[in-house]
Amino acid sequence: MKNTFFLLFVILLIAVPVFSQDNSESAKVVGNSYINPSRLQNKPQGSPYLQKMFASAKIESLNLKAFMRYNVFEDNFEFITSKNDTLILDKIEDFSTIVFSGNNKKYKLTQYTNSKNKLFNGYLISLSEKGNFTLFKKETIAFFEEKLAKTTLERDMPAKYSKSSDFYFLKNNDKGVIEFPDSKKQLIKLFPDKKESIENFLKENKIDFSEESGMIQIINFLATL
Repeated sequence: MKNTFFLLFVILLIAVPVFSQDNSESAKVVGNSYINPSRLQNKPQGSPYLQKMFASAKIESLNLKAFMRYNVFEDNFEFITSKNDTLILDKIEDFSTIVFSGNNKKYKLTQYTNSKNKLFNGYLISLSEKGNFTLFKKETIAFFEEKLAKTTLERDMPAKYSKSSDFYFLKNNDKGVIEFPDSKKQLIKLFPDKKESIENFLKENKIDFSEESGMIQIINFLATL
């Protein structure tokens, strides 16, 4: 019990306050523009969350539960304290795995590289783990700036959040976490020494590289090599 209270104290100590996302005064860099939501003419449409409601979740490494939600646009977790304050969970190793109780959705704080070899440190959803391989999904929400009409023939376009396409990543202990290959050619390029086995597998199975089910099949296959 003593340890539990200590850990809760640590969480509150390193977390920072967050106010209602829609009324935030903080500025945000989007593309090459500097956005301050408080100066927008209208409240942004849409939401930075896919799930606005707080839900029961567990911080796996500490075995602690809290009501949390994931801010997709900001790529961080918010949680409610016993005093009903809303705080942001810091991105550190102790809080690296968050699992929502209702749907068993598991987020992992992960260093990953996109197709342009740019390194990120953020939350990915673990879809399938097999041997040394893991399939991750990255949820994304884009923010579009407010556009004010310049003439009477135009009309104002309010700022808005909009759901974007998800990205998928492959974790391999030898290669790190990289974007999932989108074709047979790209898969073989990653594992040239397994070329014959991969070709035979894809020939025998109708794999769709754009479907989660197909990616999971590939993950399961690679784990057997």
